Amino acid sequence: MYAAEEFELSITVRETEVTITPELVEVIAQEDGYPTIERVLNEHGITTFALVYDLVKAHAAGDVTIRQIADLADLSTGTAYDLVEALYSIRSLGDDESSPMTYTPGDFDAAADDLLAEIDDE
Repeated sequence: MYAAEEFELSITVRETEVTITPELVEVIAQEDGYPTIERVLNEHGITTFALVYDLVKAHAAGDVTIRQIADLADLSTGTAYDLVEALYSIRSLGDDESSPMTYTPGDFDAAADDLLAEIDDE
């Protein structure tokens, strides 16, 4: 297992400061298991990834949304969502209520929520 020595490196890009820490390095070391991490690192660089990492921690605290993460890091909403999901998994962030959730049509009972049928009944 890789363990980084204690250090902290702050970088400011376009008036945004990000910090590279051993915790971040340990997450990056797991990129092989998370294709989204590898893709963001290759396409956007470590500075953007470090920014997203800080924003995901803020997301876990309820301070930012996935859409805000996407906008601030100049990523697609889908990529931001995938990163949030990966980082929550790696770092055990959040709890069941704040973890990102994917819904499918099968998760909903169409008959129970059929607003058109309610309008027709009136």
